[in-house]
Amino acid sequence: MKLVPKKYEKFIYEKVLPVVGCFLINAIFSTIKIRWLNDTFLFECKRKRKPVIFAVWHNRLAYVGYGYTHVYNRNPRERNLVSIVSRSKDGRVFGGIMERMGLRAAYGSSSRGGESALREMIRLVKEENLDCGITPDGPRGPKYKVQPGVISIAQATDAVIIPLSCDYKHKIRLKSWDGFYIPLPFTKGVVCYGEPIYVPSGISDEERKEYQVKLKNELTAVCGIVKNYIKNGAEPSV
Repeated sequence: MKLVPKKYEKFIYEKVLPVVGCFLINAIFSTIKIRWLNDTFLFECKRKRKPVIFAVWHNRLAYVGYGYTHVYNRNPRERNLVSIVSRSKDGRVFGGIMERMGLRAAYGSSSRGGESALREMIRLVKEENLDCGITPDGPRGPKYKVQPGVISIAQATDAVIIPLSCDYKHKIRLKSWDGFYIPLPFTKGVVCYGEPIYVPSGISDEERKEYQVKLKNELTAVCGIVKNYIKNGAEPSV
C-alpha cells in the first residue's frame, strides 16, 4: 500500500521532503559541537583555489554537506561542491536537500546513469573548478569497498583526493546495508582528514587498483582516529 498517492509523488519527493530534510539537518547539526583534525592542507587548497575530492564512507556522510557550507565555505557565492546522487526517489530527496544547501547534484548511480553522472562531475571539476564529494563504497556497497569511480575522477581532473571520516559521541545507527550514522542533537563529534592522495593521469589498470587499496587504507586510518578520539576524549597525533 502506497502512503503517497501517485499524482502527488513528484511534488512530495522533489518539493516537500527536501525542504523538511534541509530544515531538520540545519536544526540538528547546528547544535553539535565538532572538533576538526588535520585540516591545514585542506584550507591551503582553498586558498590556492585548487579543487579537491572529499572521499568518505557512505555511512559517515551525514555531516559532510553541512560542514562544507557552514565551516569550509561559509560564503554562499563560493559554495561549490558537487556529488553523485541516485536517480531513485530517495536520491531525489537527497539531491533536493543538497541544492537547498547551495550544493550541486549529478544524478546517477552504479546501476543507472552512473557513467553520465561521472562525466558530469569530471566536467564540473575541470571547467567550473568545483570540489566534489564521493562515497567510494556507495550508494549500495559493498560496505567499505572502494569502487573505481573516485580514482577515475582524480585521474581525469588532477584534483587531489582527501580522505575523511567523522564520528559522534551519541548517535543512531540505521539498520541499512552500511549502518548509516545519524548524530543526536547537542552531542559532540569529530571530523578528521587523512593524507592527501595524488593520482597521475597516465596510470595502468593495475596501478588504479593500487590507488583504490591506498584510499581504503587511508579511510581505515582516519576512521580509527575518530573512533579513538570519541572513546578517549583526547586529541590523537595525526
